[in-house]
Amino acid sequence: MDTRHQTQNHTTTMEDEEKEAVSLTMLAEKALQTPINPNHMRYCPSMDLLALTTTDDQIHVFRTKGQRVFGVSRIVSAGKLVKLTWKPDANSAHTGKVMYEKDAGISSESPICYIGWATNLTATPHGQTTISRLGDSMTLDAFIASTKETSDSQDLPDLPTELAFIDVAINPPNRRLQLTTARGDVFSSRLSLDTLFPRMPTGSADSADILIVGLEDGTIQLSMSEDFSIGTFKLGNGSSNLTGSKPLLHCSHPLSTTHALLVSASTGDVEDLRVVPFDLRLISSAGRHLSLLASKVTELHNLLRYLQQAHEHISAEIKATQDLPSKFMRNIDEMLQKKSDTTWVQAAYHFVVAGNCRPEVKEWLVDELGERVQDTLRNFPTESFSYESIRRLVHENLLPALDRLSVHLSRLRGLSRYQHSAISLGLSTSELDNIIDTVDSLQLLSHHLMRCTISESRQFGAFSTWLRHEIEKQATEPTSATAQELAQKDIAFDYASILEYIQGAMTESRMPRYSGKPMVSKPRWDLEAEGGLLFELCTNQMQEEENVLSPQKQLPGLNVLIHHLHKQLTSLFDHISETQRRNVHFGIPIYLGAGNSVCTDMIMVPETTEAAKISLSIYIAVGPSEGQTSVKIFRISLLVEKGVSSLKGVQCARIPMPAGAVRDVKFVDDEILLLAFVGQGGKSQIDAHSLNIPTDKLPLDPSRLLSIHYRPHDRSSSSLSYHAQQPMGEEGSAEPHSIDLRNPKELAVRTIHRFPADEAWAPRRLEVNGRKGRRILCVLAEDNLHYRQYAIDSLVERDGRPVAPKMNVNQVLQSTLSPDASIRNNAEQQLLQAAEVDFSAYVSTLAHELANEQAQAHIRSAAGLALKNSFSAREYARLRDLQLRWRERVGAEVKTSVKSLALGTLASKDSRAGQSAAQFVASVAAIEIPRNEWPELMPALVANVGEGEDHLKQASLVTIGYICESEDTELRDSLVQHSNAILTAVVQGARKEETNPDVRLAAIVALSDSLEFVRTNFENEGERNYIMQVICEATQSGDSRIESGAYGCLNRIMGLYYDKMRFYMEKALFGLTILGMKNPEEDVAKLAVEFWCTVCEEELAIEDDNALTQAEGGTELRQYFNFARVAAREVIPVLLELLAQQDEDAAEEEYNISRAAYQCLQLFAQTVGGEIVQAVLGFVERNLRHEDWHWRDAAVSAFGAIMEGPDEKMLEPLIKQALPVLIQMMEDTAVQVQDSAAYTLGRICENVSNAIDPRTHLPPLVRSLFTGLSNNPKMASSCCWALMNLADRFAGEPGAEVNDLSAHFSDSITHILRVTESPDGDAPLRMAVYEVLNAFVTNAANDSLPVIAKLSDIILQRLEGTIPMQQQIVSVDDRNTLEEIQTSLTSALLAIIQRLEREIKPQADHIMHVLLQILNSVGAKSSVPDTVFATVGALANALEEEFAKYMDPFAPFLYKALGNQEEPALCAMAIGLVSDITRSLGGLSQPYCDAFMNYLLLILSGTSNGNQLRPAILQSFGDMAHAIGPHFEKYLSVVAQVLNQSSTMTLGEGAFEMFDYFISLREGILDAWDGAIVAMKQGKADALRPHVDSIIKFLHLISQDPNRSEALLRGALGVVGDLAETFPGGEYGDAFRSEWMAQLVRDVRTSQEFSARTKETARWAREQIKRQGASGQGSQLS
Repeated sequence: MDTRHQTQNHTTTMEDEEKEAVSLTMLAEKALQTPINPNHMRYCPSMDLLALTTTDDQIHVFRTKGQRVFGVSRIVSAGKLVKLTWKPDANSAHTGKVMYEKDAGISSESPICYIGWATNLTATPHGQTTISRLGDSMTLDAFIASTKETSDSQDLPDLPTELAFIDVAINPPNRRLQLTTARGDVFSSRLSLDTLFPRMPTGSADSADILIVGLEDGTIQLSMSEDFSIGTFKLGNGSSNLTGSKPLLHCSHPLSTTHALLVSASTGDVEDLRVVPFDLRLISSAGRHLSLLASKVTELHNLLRYLQQAHEHISAEIKATQDLPSKFMRNIDEMLQKKSDTTWVQAAYHFVVAGNCRPEVKEWLVDELGERVQDTLRNFPTESFSYESIRRLVHENLLPALDRLSVHLSRLRGLSRYQHSAISLGLSTSELDNIIDTVDSLQLLSHHLMRCTISESRQFGAFSTWLRHEIEKQATEPTSATAQELAQKDIAFDYASILEYIQGAMTESRMPRYSGKPMVSKPRWDLEAEGGLLFELCTNQMQEEENVLSPQKQLPGLNVLIHHLHKQLTSLFDHISETQRRNVHFGIPIYLGAGNSVCTDMIMVPETTEAAKISLSIYIAVGPSEGQTSVKIFRISLLVEKGVSSLKGVQCARIPMPAGAVRDVKFVDDEILLLAFVGQGGKSQIDAHSLNIPTDKLPLDPSRLLSIHYRPHDRSSSSLSYHAQQPMGEEGSAEPHSIDLRNPKELAVRTIHRFPADEAWAPRRLEVNGRKGRRILCVLAEDNLHYRQYAIDSLVERDGRPVAPKMNVNQVLQSTLSPDASIRNNAEQQLLQAAEVDFSAYVSTLAHELANEQAQAHIRSAAGLALKNSFSAREYARLRDLQLRWRERVGAEVKTSVKSLALGTLASKDSRAGQSAAQFVASVAAIEIPRNEWPELMPALVANVGEGEDHLKQASLVTIGYICESEDTELRDSLVQHSNAILTAVVQGARKEETNPDVRLAAIVALSDSLEFVRTNFENEGERNYIMQVICEATQSGDSRIESGAYGCLNRIMGLYYDKMRFYMEKALFGLTILGMKNPEEDVAKLAVEFWCTVCEEELAIEDDNALTQAEGGTELRQYFNFARVAAREVIPVLLELLAQQDEDAAEEEYNISRAAYQCLQLFAQTVGGEIVQAVLGFVERNLRHEDWHWRDAAVSAFGAIMEGPDEKMLEPLIKQALPVLIQMMEDTAVQVQDSAAYTLGRICENVSNAIDPRTHLPPLVRSLFTGLSNNPKMASSCCWALMNLADRFAGEPGAEVNDLSAHFSDSITHILRVTESPDGDAPLRMAVYEVLNAFVTNAANDSLPVIAKLSDIILQRLEGTIPMQQQIVSVDDRNTLEEIQTSLTSALLAIIQRLEREIKPQADHIMHVLLQILNSVGAKSSVPDTVFATVGALANALEEEFAKYMDPFAPFLYKALGNQEEPALCAMAIGLVSDITRSLGGLSQPYCDAFMNYLLLILSGTSNGNQLRPAILQSFGDMAHAIGPHFEKYLSVVAQVLNQSSTMTLGEGAFEMFDYFISLREGILDAWDGAIVAMKQGKADALRPHVDSIIKFLHLISQDPNRSEALLRGALGVVGDLAETFPGGEYGDAFRSEWMAQLVRDVRTSQEFSARTKETARWAREQIKRQGASGQGSQLS
């Protein structure tokens, strides 16, 4: 929908205004039900998102087009939402979830009146001067040399410094804390953990984000994050001018450490406006360390909170472990005290040691406890839930958090000790040493707690198992069989652990002491007063306890140490904050004047920048106060030198306004100021009801948006003139001004948009996103219920004033995007016709439309798509014709113009247009680069990447990527000479110094596409090192897209340059890929895993190549570094862990990290063989019985992955042991585990079937697989695959009377028929089960043939039942389902016919009747006839000559398929069927051969499929000749002509993709000649004589060509023998006695690789050749 609005023709005398009227392009309009708060509208700084709040404190986030992304209700239970702002990175905007609530930390009770973020650079950005210095002469060598020369200017990274800022912190604690209380927990979700513990992005140290919070009492709080406070400042302190001030606005600039606040100070009823500059010298003082310090302090805060939460959970779980024993002890001790003077501990100890149960204990256990105790104990299995929870909390939560805490503290300690003396961070080495000591003590205590937990868990498990056993034993009669069985189990108990539990943990566990439970008998440590290191004191006391000594003081628990750590960190934070606070200096307030303005805005603009100082201008726009009619713009000039600002002057410009009201003022950028103006006749100025004026009689003076160039560039009328400041309250009529909007003409030319008066739509508030090139203006309506969004950049400038572009929309291009197919097709035909009539004008017109910046984006994209399609075709010949059209039908001048327009469009701010231009440029480059007709292209793209804006860089890199990914052979060959230019551009864009992630991503993608062409550069060690450095750095970029692309590059490099990778594997790639595999971003982790897949695949290929070379006697072996074997010890454990990251909702074909790890594990098994077995077995043993199905599934999958690679003798005993367990796991509670178990069983059947005992394993295996097949469709494919492998492996010898499947065959068929019975079942399941049926039928022994015969009747009945369903089809889904059923049933019938062979004859009539009905009922484009034709071919082979009676009714369908060249697959099937029928019928096929020959020759004459189907057709000629014998003479001449033409084809150098086709074509030629020779041998040899020379010439060609296969040579010798046999008189003896023919025969006879069949053919041919002449002449063949 076109949302642009044109200004209406109003009745007015301002003709000039109407002529100059312009309009912004409206992107969207949105209406809400609840009024919007006009002060709470904010654009996201990093995404096209708008956040706003409504009066009921609801937060809403919308996209540009108005789609709601998410909303948040009132966040806090009490209070009011007063301000709204985005964080600079806005990294959680897309989730819409509240991560956590945090107190602002402001002690003042005054309400917040301002909140905002500012970004400052902490270090000078790396200069980008290399490309401009080298110009067009840039090469990769020059680039590297130049960057080395300019290393002082940081063009190349300072590696030691850069390493200091790499985030080397270990991964955060990644286990969520489970909630045990009703209150919220910020660490209970993966999302909150990722938010609270983010990785520090690469390059984040180069900038600092400052949060400014202002209160109404004049308090200002500065901080860099929620937990890193710089300090709180009172504006009134030291300046009476700021007493009672309230912050209104804030402005800053990334290049300056000086900020400014606009404040209002109340003086009676009048408010004064003042600007307060303040200098953040801490930014220049701390430099790049500031962001690092802030991130670490914030993370330390969060880690401390995490520790406290973890301790709370641990304490709760420890209490839970004591509840059951204490309750048990209380009950039994009361009973024992009444009946005997003993305790449960004494009685139980006696019971365990002596085996004698006291009567009172027995009475209690049997009569009073009974089943109640057993049920209680059953709820606490051997690995108690609470004990396991404690262990996991300590191991997976507490210890990782402490490790991460140690890393951060160590890093801060390094900064404190080794930082430059000029850098003041507020860190104390001694203070950090004490904190680290406390953390070490916590780690020590945590490890002891975990040891204690594991020990007591083992003891409790042994005790509970023993007690349950004794209850059963005591309740059983001593003489019963059950008592004897229970008595035999007594020796199996761990009595030592039972006694330890009775004496220790049952009465007094050590775990509460570690957690912090106070001991009444011993005093606590005073941690601050103790001398020495805390860690040593804790170590000594623990050693005393282990040595059964009694320490004098109580060991400090986790609670004490965490509290102590909290105090230490708080002190550290206070010192850091105070140090940074001292580096904040507030300047003298700058008075602007008095006035109560309703709208203000401010912006900071750098004027000049030098090495040590910067000149700034602060612009403040102030709307008219009450009683005033002018907008004032103040300009405050500051000089900032070494971080300290000084005032240079204050100026003011005044813009008189016409009657009306200025609703808002907004700075768009460094040039433009927007004013929202409502004229006097507007809706807001006149209340029609109160004045009793009809609304249709109101004067139509519309609201409008005005654009002002506010910077004083020149003295022309289009720029403002600034003069010395004048008090705000005075209008000063004599005050000069350069813009007077009271002039109607001036007002008109400054208007960029009008809101039509008849809409009664007036602006209330403006908000601009400020993203150059994509700037969007949001205008809130006066009713606060509507807002509109406009594209500001849809305007162009003319004479310094905004004017509307001329929109020249091409209607045809518009129609190509129509949803109406007829309109779209018509438009596409018009384009095709235009291209045919005048291609030069066609491309020129489209290129101008593509380059038209005023055109709509979708029109430009359509133009680009049409241009690209003008050079694109799937068929190679068609592609060459289109390229030739450009070369011959477009003149040089037009070519130059079109290419220039395309290159210029790359600079378009419309990314879609740039993308389309990139595709078009690549299409033209494919034509002109190989011919050196566009030499300026690559230098231009390189220059764009070096000097252009970000969107131009990105588009240029995308263009390079498109060029490099082309499959055009000529282009790929010619790109080698451009490798330097390509690498220069992509390496420049891929470096970590590139701040735009989209640019860097495009460069990485282009680099990946270009790797094949830069082999020369990769041979150069210096260039190779630099390329690898850039790629390795990209893997750590922090942007998952870039990291994925970088790992993709490494994959390609490993595949292309394996021999160069040894150094990099040792130095970087091994560690990087291990880290990559652990990356939480799945796309990154998958590509890191695929790197090792590539390594394994490459090393497997090298082993195969080397083995082949050695077998052929060669000595030049490829280098083999054993990367996989060396890395297996480190990589395999990671892969095994990744196997457990399954997504239970993943689709069957979805490729996720778990499946990538499985694939990689398979390849490792094939590469390293048996070395992988032990590592995998250990993993399997640990997790096969795991409580979490993910780990059970991973264990089963891991076992299946190693079934190929290790020696079978090594695997067989393991499989025999594992098979019962795997079969049992087919009944696991998780369907995913069942599926993996089925797949693993299939792998075993496929690769190590000898390990399966047919008697022991096969019955339960078959039964479990068929049960799984029926239970759940999710595991059906795995079960089916396993069953097919099982059928293949246990088939026995072909034609065997009985095989191992015989005993299960009938039941299996019954089960399959039951599963496939319903036509409404799951389609994929049904297809897979029919494939199982085919496998069982194909591999059935002879004793199962009666069952197969009965099966044929059932299948035929089902197939026949589908024919009436053809009339019931009402949808595409119905058609697809019916075709799937018919195809599956026909495939089953095919398998039955092939297995029964001649025994199918009784059902033949019924089969053909059904098949003919199906062919007659199916529609066009159906896939069913393919399978029907295959079944007919099988039936013909089975019946042979008896198939002749079916030919008349079937032939029309066969002819139709032969003539259907629009469906190549069906046509190919029909050609094969011609061969089957002619071979089966023999001479009876002669009546149909004329039609066959006509159709086959017609196919060969076609341009679409002739070459593709030629080999099969030539083979059909041979089969036809064999079948009809001498009757083939009538076709011989035309067939010979086809064969001679086909034999002229040669295989070009390097055309490996054509090798198979080339060989099959020659085999077809030989089949045809052989058939013709055999046919003519029967009395028609003279007809063959004219073609003998051609045949011999072709044989000679084969003998000399190294491109040949065994089948080809066997066919050639067959032709030789048949030809010699046809002409035994020796008339062609010279040819047969030639050296080349003798050598051909000798090569085949003596080869060790060829089969006995081939060698027998060679022997027979040799005998036939001998008969051509004397024995002496033939001796040379010996």
